[in-house]
Amino acid sequence: IPGLAQANPQELTQLTEPLCEQILRLDDVPGLADCATLRRSALASLVISDTGRRIAARCLITEFAVEDLTLAGRLLILDVLADAARELSNRTSSAETPVPLGSNSTTSASTVASHAEVACLPPSGERPRTRRFASACREPPGKLNRFSVELQHFVLPLIARWRQPDPGSARWASSEPSLVGSLLQCLGTLLECGGSASPDRDVAASAALELVSEHMHHIETFVRRCSLFLLSRILLVGADAMVLSHPTLVDRLEVMPLREGDDTCRRMAGGVLAWLSQRASL
Repeated sequence: IPGLAQANPQELTQLTEPLCEQILRLDDVPGLADCATLRRSALASLVISDTGRRIAARCLITEFAVEDLTLAGRLLILDVLADAARELSNRTSSAETPVPLGSNSTTSASTVASHAEVACLPPSGERPRTRRFASACREPPGKLNRFSVELQHFVLPLIARWRQPDPGSARWASSEPSLVGSLLQCLGTLLECGGSASPDRDVAASAALELVSEHMHHIETFVRRCSLFLLSRILLVGADAMVLSHPTLVDRLEVMPLREGDDTCRRMAGGVLAWLSQRASL
């Protein structure tokens, strides 16, 4: 399938949707250890392809909240969308990308936090680091960001679909902490890959900021960390004025280092506040 997607035949417009639906529901093949990796690679290749990109994205986002898909299948979709965004934006190095999605919530929470801290947390006793924010706002020299114009076709439909799942198990899954946290993490990756030059940056950042506001005080630590991770990505693409103008977000951030029970969340919130304070004084 990756070879077919790379060839970009015209017939791919008719093949993309049924291929996505079939691959999502494939059972693991006995004796094939990397079956999950192959499925992820095949789906990502369809999203990356020029001919089938928006068809594949639309299909996967629709399938994200259908009734008959497993939780693992929903997490796989988030993985695929993030993988495709990295490839299309030429952000493939480990230093530029968050932790892969779909791992267990304990591991994901700690790893997400460590990556977000690289972006927004000042080391103890030192001045806040802001170079990571600045570097993320610039496209790699000589590399075309093909995802920049695709941002609106990923972020807004994904948020809308998550808010309007099918009845039954899909409605339950939409509130499952591991999925909510992974959704926030995926959105952060999509925003960063879209970059500050994306024509849809402000619209996407505004929608993402509402999710940050809704989940910043979630009962689950993993979700709170991923919410702050998404907030760091909103800042990375240069939407700090939007954050500063939010009616309640900054006030809630200011008390978070004092009231938050999780040490990582406290440090992340403190780092975000340090960055916002510096930007507000410019």
